[in-house]
Amino acid sequence: MRRNALTKRLATTKRIALALFAITLAALLAGCLPKSKDWVHPRIADPRKEDAQFLDDTAFCEGKIGQAPGAAREASMNDCYRRLGWQQKE
Repeated sequence: MRRNALTKRLATTKRIALALFAITLAALLAGCLPKSKDWVHPRIADPRKEDAQFLDDTAFCEGKIGQAPGAAREASMNDCYRRLGWQQKE
């Protein structure tokens, strides 16, 4: 009887440890994934190169448009991205 209770407690402890491990792993990997963007570049096949180019182009566009207000800023950024060859995801 006592052995059965010990076996159940051990099984429960293993499940909890496995769940905590899975949650920790998911949290660590979530930080490694690239941020989702609404733009793709048809001439860049490598996703890492595309992400790096998107960051460079974002900095370029932000430098070009300056401090535009809300909707005007978004429209200017979208226009800049299009001029650099980016296409919005559908």
